[in-house]
Amino acid sequence: MNKQLINFHLVLILVLGISYLTHNFLYNSTHLLLLYTLNFSIAVFVYWLIYLLRNLQKEYLGFYFLAGTFLKFIVFFLLVLPVFREDTIVSTTEFLSFFVPYILSLIIETKFLITLLNSEYK
Repeated sequence: MNKQLINFHLVLILVLGISYLTHNFLYNSTHLLLLYTLNFSIAVFVYWLIYLLRNLQKEYLGFYFLAGTFLKFIVFFLLVLPVFREDTIVSTTEFLSFFVPYILSLIIETKFLITLLNSEYK
């Protein structure tokens, strides 16, 4: 396995793991593990997709990244938001339960994709 892939997985697992433990300690949310797992899975899927297609379809890589971000929002609106709205209100704790892992995985994904794409052009 490529060093970039290993580093991406390790950093993503480490950051999301520490965030999950901290988040779970501060706010005991019922769906927290599911939300972290969903964000982790989609981030890994998008990174692998771009990694595998980086030499075949260079001109479309940005669109794949945007599609991955769109996929996270679709998952949120179709699967997560209805669960949060069961009590007719989305609390701050529920919002942060989705947004924290989303933004952390997005930052890590973006940083590693930029590094990956820049290494291809050197």
